[in-house]
Amino acid sequence: MDIERCLVEKRSCKSYLDKSVPIELIGEMLKAGTYAPSAGNLQNWQFIVVRDQEKRFAIAAACHKQDWMRGAPVHIIVCNDIKKVTDMFSRKGKMYATQACAIAGQNIMLKATDVGLYTCWVGSFDEYTVAKILKLPDNILPEMIITVGYSDQIEQGMDRVPVERVVFFDEYGKNVVEKSFFPLSKYGDNVARVLERATSGSSSSQRQESATGQGKPLSRFKQWFKK
Repeated sequence: MDIERCLVEKRSCKSYLDKSVPIELIGEMLKAGTYAPSAGNLQNWQFIVVRDQEKRFAIAAACHKQDWMRGAPVHIIVCNDIKKVTDMFSRKGKMYATQACAIAGQNIMLKATDVGLYTCWVGSFDEYTVAKILKLPDNILPEMIITVGYSDQIEQGMDRVPVERVVFFDEYGKNVVEKSFFPLSKYGDNVARVLERATSGSSSSQRQESATGQGKPLSRFKQWFKK
């Protein structure tokens, strides 16, 4: 896995092709989820893969009628065996359990990007209704829903707050003027513009790059970062 590519190229997708997702790729995504860290190594996550159309439509309705979800051929519900964690950590256990599931979900989405799939994290839903649809036992809670499929939309760059604006040293509000610590700072506030520049160009230049083996978007992206 090229982690830099996955981080930069990952997008939240809400429009999917009518194309099935190979079960082997779903398996790779879920395996990545199991490598997430967890409090006490309790690994309190459980994953439910939903491909049945009727159930997917019901889940979309339970997500406050987010009808776009119906177009995703796969829904992965990350569930939380919360009692496993609260039994060990009591009051703090609920937070620890949720944190572990969140990291597992991120792993799943990054692996999806790695294998050419697109995802979207859905956290707004009626927990009781989703639990009923999936026949969850009382000790298992739905934490998040990840839609999965092949994108049917033109991907746009995403604005990100520059790293130097969200990093402090030793205490909140204490920043340092150390540009070497922020390798992207010289590109300004919008790293997406760098990606746009790296992946655009005239037809003639693209043909020339292709002939020299540098025509792929990722290659051009890395070349811009080296400048």
